[in-house]
Amino acid sequence: MELKRVNRQDLRRLAQKGVVTTRDLSELFDLPPVRARDLAYYLKVRGFLVHVQKGLYACAPLDVDPKRFVPDPYLVVRKALGESYAFSHLSALALLGFEQTVRRTIHVSAPGVRSRRRKLGVLTVHVHSARKDGWLEATTTMRRGGESLRVTTPERTLVDLASLPNSMQGYEEALEAYRSLFPRAEPEKLRQELLANPSGTVRARAGHLLGAIMPGASVPDDLLTEIQDSVKKMSPIYLATKPGNPSNRFDRRFSVVYPGRG
Repeated sequence: MELKRVNRQDLRRLAQKGVVTTRDLSELFDLPPVRARDLAYYLKVRGFLVHVQKGLYACAPLDVDPKRFVPDPYLVVRKALGESYAFSHLSALALLGFEQTVRRTIHVSAPGVRSRRRKLGVLTVHVHSARKDGWLEATTTMRRGGESLRVTTPERTLVDLASLPNSMQGYEEALEAYRSLFPRAEPEKLRQELLANPSGTVRARAGHLLGAIMPGASVPDDLLTEIQDSVKKMSPIYLATKPGNPSNRFDRRFSVVYPGRG
């Protein structure tokens, strides 16, 4: 296939892909790898592809100025990392419809991987190691841009949000996330997720946040009691604050130190 023979129908097919690799181009246009790389360069120069990283490109819609085109970060990460990862934490919160902010930091989880941070073009991807047991039950799928994305369930997402380090926590944001997402969670599944989590810190933080969103949210008191029993005799746990902050408050039930409001 000569590069000059790429027509509008070819470009429409390409735009439907969302994000492609040079291997995708090779298969889509029946080209050898070397010619696929040439084609990628040709399409990038003409504004039909936006370079993300080596061998990875986002397809710019034909009716959009490529200089202003911002690739969908979830489709980019899904293509780069593969289907074995699930969007989790704050990214799951956004995909489940409870956060409108488009962040440049994306969170994904998968069993058997090393927790780390990696760069993907302008994106920062936080990779989290997840428990292998119950992983399939802790994820679901959703459609976005013609692709199927794996996302953590509301129950796992609530637990994951309590696991974020203090540097990523905003107390009011955490409360709002719990208020928004808890009504979508099944209490029994949430109980299983929480009590199966090996981290007392995560259980204590989640217990505090669940207690803090009451009475507006109908959190079962027996769930809070079970969480409380599982974190007895633990040292104080900090949530979205540091020792010495004069606004700190203390939740005795879950031994959680949290920032006061106003």
